[in-house]
Amino acid sequence: MNRIAEEVGLQKASVYHHYAEKDTLLLALVDYVVEELRYRIVQPDDEDPRQQLRRFIDEVVFGHHAGPDATALSPPTDGTIRAFIQIRAQAVHDDDYREQITTIDRIQQEHIAEIIQRGVDAGEFRDVDPTQVASFISTLLTGVFTRRVTMTTDLTPVREATHAYLEAVLVA
Repeated sequence: MNRIAEEVGLQKASVYHHYAEKDTLLLALVDYVVEELRYRIVQPDDEDPRQQLRRFIDEVVFGHHAGPDATALSPPTDGTIRAFIQIRAQAVHDDDYREQITTIDRIQQEHIAEIIQRGVDAGEFRDVDPTQVASFISTLLTGVFTRRVTMTTDLTPVREATHAYLEAVLVA
């Protein structure tokens, strides 16, 4: 709570005025993350499904922004991912956190499954079970996030293997 108060430029008592305890504040943060996911990630996109899925994996999962000067994965310094991993750890002991994390995972999986289903419908992807592939990618997302913030390791091979997997499984 001290760090939060310092970061936003308030006295600690002011933070407690709005949030009686740390868990109330963290659950409000998770609510915010859920709404951000709905707004940013789940918006319909006019890209073809293959490019949209590739962009989602590169940018959201690996933090790699495509472009002429983008040659390496971004370093694991994203405070949002760190906070998310810490909040996820709370779900082990607290049903309120578990419910919120489950909601976030469901939103991500549904979004990925919708992209895959569009690809199947357009004949760009094989006739696969979109939910199964989306579940795998969502699980991978959690692992990559954890590695990004807890290790100093090059995730390029994992990123390349993920794209190779999706090409092998999805591309007709």
